Amino acid sequence: MSAGAVRVGRGVTVVGVAGLVVLAGGWLLLDAGPLRTAVVWAAVAALAGCVVALTGTVLRAGRVTPARGYELALDAARAPAPGTGTALPAVLHGSRWPWARVTAVALAVPTVLVLFCTLGAGTPDRGAVAGRIADADFVIKELPVVAVGGVERAGSSSRASSEADYTVRLPAPHGGAGVPATFRAEVHRGVRQVGDTLPVAYVPQRPDLGAVGADTRSAVEAQLAGRTLPYGTAAVAGVLWGVAALAAFCVGTAVTGPPRGGRRVGKDWTALRATVAGVAEHVERPTGDDARTGADTGTDAGTGADAGAGSGSRSGKGSARYACLMLHTDTGDVPLRLAASHRRAAPLLTGAAGWLLWKPAGPRGKVPADFVADDGWQLPGRLPAAEAARIADAFTVDTARHTRLLELGSHWARTVPAGVLLGAAVSVAAAGALVLPVDGGWRAWTAVAGAVAPLLCWMITGLFGAPRATTPAAPVEAGPAA
Repeated sequence: MSAGAVRVGRGVTVVGVAGLVVLAGGWLLLDAGPLRTAVVWAAVAALAGCVVALTGTVLRAGRVTPARGYELALDAARAPAPGTGTALPAVLHGSRWPWARVTAVALAVPTVLVLFCTLGAGTPDRGAVAGRIADADFVIKELPVVAVGGVERAGSSSRASSEADYTVRLPAPHGGAGVPATFRAEVHRGVRQVGDTLPVAYVPQRPDLGAVGADTRSAVEAQLAGRTLPYGTAAVAGVLWGVAALAAFCVGTAVTGPPRGGRRVGKDWTALRATVAGVAEHVERPTGDDARTGADTGTDAGTGADAGAGSGSRSGKGSARYACLMLHTDTGDVPLRLAASHRRAAPLLTGAAGWLLWKPAGPRGKVPADFVADDGWQLPGRLPAAEAARIADAFTVDTARHTRLLELGSHWARTVPAGVLLGAAVSVAAAGALVLPVDGGWRAWTAVAGAVAPLLCWMITGLFGAPRATTPAAPVEAGPAA
């Protein structure tokens, strides 16, 4: 069941985010038709499948606390592996999933907001009149308004957006008096008066098909194409979404480092015998600073340790302060920054002995490093470049030794609270209702409910549910500054 939970978690990481992206992109960018219908419903089905898979995993295997999830990962990595011992393996495992999980969460949050904003504000169906006109040889021309009725304003200001029924006269196909046609249109500023002109789409040879109008030509074209939003609005939403996607990539890289492939240990690598001492706070000063860099182990060492990225706070001018896993070595204490909660990991790993190894890089930033324990597991992390530059030690490579990757967050699928699962199910149901070709005032409220349901349900179940299991605090190890 442990391996099954890991596979479910990885599948949901990929399929869930892909489903959100496809659903938002299809709704925002595709014209009305069978293609958009197939795309959005396939995405809704994929999201529903993710919720079902997570719920089934929790029901079958039981929900565990995040700390217990770390224990399960460590137990799996400690399974007997050939060649365990004090020598180093010739090949290290790649580490991509921590980056994928953090990036997926960072991308999912803005995508959900974009999705439900566009679902609530978009027009789900272009309407029968627009469909008939779009299938014929239509033209778009500026025509004067001859009557206005049914005005609904969005506010009390005279310049507030409004929606009204506008009547125009379409040119008769064989001359004579124009044919009146009425359509309902939204105007962003004020109300168009009799005599004002609006861009109107109609079929010159078939004025009996009616007309479609709006305050801009692009809005008329989008309505005929069946777009859920006008082209300009869709472009703005797309740009904001693209910026959020780039930010998500940057967040994932900043928190966990770039994804790593498998690597072969060579003669240009550096290794150091080390023992895990606990969690502490490391102060990293800029390169070239005369002040020493090292571990500042105050009494509140848990600050910022719950996030894999650490606190990210600043201590002094240009210095970074963050939580890390401290390793005792012959050259002093060495900080190893993990893509996991240091406070949860430290009680499980404290006392483990092994090799800390890395390939030297530049003098700035953080160097990818791995702690290879003597009992066969490999823990990826990052080492401050200033610390890596001052350390060197001899080591031997054992080509017969193999390790197992310790991925501390791999069992996250079993740690999802029941409130989050319930909220996710509500959000998927809301998205399914909003892609139906039915318009009405209920859409805005349904979109809001879908966007906030996971957070709201998690808060409610947290307030009224059973108390959660507690995890012992991580030990704080005071050591000399590096």
